[in-house]
Amino acid sequence: MKDPRNDKDGALEASVALYRTGRIKRRDFIRMAVSAGITAGLAGALANAWSPEALAASTLKTTKPARTFDYIVIGSGSAGSALAGRLAGTTEASVLMLEAGGDDDLAEVHDPKLWAASLGTRATKFFNTVPQRNADGRSHAWPRGNVLGGTSALNAMIFARGHRSDYDSWAYAGNTGWSYEEVLPHFKALETWEGGASTYRGDGGPIYISTPAADKRHEGAQAFMEACAGLGFKETPDFNAERMSGQAWVNFNIKDFKRQSSATAFLRPAMARKDLTVLTDAPAIKLMVEKGRCRGVTYLHDGQPHTVYADREVILSAGAIDSPRLLMLSGIGPAEDLGRVGIEAVADLPVGQGLQDHILGAGVNYEAKGPVPLSHYNHSEVYMWERSDSRLPAPDAIALYVSVPFASTGHQLNYEHGYCILSGVARPHSRGHVMLASADPAVPPIVDPNYLSEAQDWKAYRFATELCREIGAGKAYDAFRKAEVLPGGGELSAAQWRTFLGKSLNTYFHPTSTCRMGVDEEAVVDPELRVYGVQNLRVADASIMPSITTSNTNAPSTMIGWKCAEMLRAAAA
Repeated sequence: MKDPRNDKDGALEASVALYRTGRIKRRDFIRMAVSAGITAGLAGALANAWSPEALAASTLKTTKPARTFDYIVIGSGSAGSALAGRLAGTTEASVLMLEAGGDDDLAEVHDPKLWAASLGTRATKFFNTVPQRNADGRSHAWPRGNVLGGTSALNAMIFARGHRSDYDSWAYAGNTGWSYEEVLPHFKALETWEGGASTYRGDGGPIYISTPAADKRHEGAQAFMEACAGLGFKETPDFNAERMSGQAWVNFNIKDFKRQSSATAFLRPAMARKDLTVLTDAPAIKLMVEKGRCRGVTYLHDGQPHTVYADREVILSAGAIDSPRLLMLSGIGPAEDLGRVGIEAVADLPVGQGLQDHILGAGVNYEAKGPVPLSHYNHSEVYMWERSDSRLPAPDAIALYVSVPFASTGHQLNYEHGYCILSGVARPHSRGHVMLASADPAVPPIVDPNYLSEAQDWKAYRFATELCREIGAGKAYDAFRKAEVLPGGGELSAAQWRTFLGKSLNTYFHPTSTCRMGVDEEAVVDPELRVYGVQNLRVADASIMPSITTSNTNAPSTMIGWKCAEMLRAAAA
């Protein structure tokens, strides 16, 4: 491996291990042994060198908006920014966006190499799950975005749409307009693909999508591609095109080595328009529902309740935890559960049920023979989606190379130089829930993903992890690999596998499906994303997914927001 001391891009400074940085260690999630980030001094230097224009008005400094708006959008994440940017840019309607977090003027947000460091800043808030019986009894810290751009401002920037069958299954269940062929035009319209337009790709949209440049690819990622080929797997040139299975160089929402968050791509260009108002530090605490109609939103303006009204519609895009949470705080949810915390139901709906999350097997780790160079991108430039059973309609297992050590809190790493090949479950069957613990908006909700409650998830998880070990043992890694540290080499019994997988389980932080779209009794919203039983209220984010996508959820969530804007335009025409 190349010595980072000879890297002209300053890899030596940036490769200081995050888990050795005191301020990062204060967060339990960061103690998973994520490494390869920045020193506090480097972060300060970058922050001082970067002086963006203010993206929004903070409620801590601005006066309260007095007028009624046509639309109110709650949440500026992947879906919310795409929705508001598209809506404001194509109509004359007035739009108010309320973002609970602050501005995104942090170096850790905009430099792709520093994404893990953002998890230890004000850009991130955490929800803690209940202890997971199939994950060594551990509680998991789920990071969520707390700035403009939401979680798109702190994720690993993998832009993957999912498998064709994801959307076709939604449509088959009665969700008209959501088949793969029907959502593909929206995916194409929102992106500018560096390879140009094609049957599957667009080249005129707000968000720029790229792949690792040939001369910037990480040596360990290249070894991953070679090791997969050595096992007989076929490389896929673009997992957002015809075929998803196989090893691939990832699609990034990165341009000129800068993160393209949803706020950067969709919201910032629209903010020059007078019809879009964006407020940060503005957490919504209640939807104002009167006689079956959502009239507006109460939020905290500089800590004090203030109500704004919507002439047309309110759109909830706060994510798969906060969207159901706000609905339930407003009396929209399971009547029996709401009654337990003293809230009268205005619409008895299965809000919060059906929670899904991709499993990340943060455990297959290797000690390296020497220093591992820093990635020019996000430390994870290659992915592989594969089937644990050839009879499956789509891949259900994930393998990916990461150029830094990364392990769950169930394991300990005690060496200086390392890397990992992580496993994942792409199509989990297990479902959990989000429930209110209190009627007080300041009290966190109860989050239970119910990991590994279905046998098929165990099967896919073990298959993926064994595949990672095979890849890591390949000849392509001989020059880098000193030793397999986790699981540690050798054969494992069925009982040992179960113990190891439970200790290794970690969140991909891809929660979905808590406000499910559908036409049956388990649905919260209809195929137009309208909340059943409440007029003028829609939900547009990952929570509406009937089932989780095979891919990372950023790109599908962005599409959902974009498509919702088209629905609103059509409804107003």
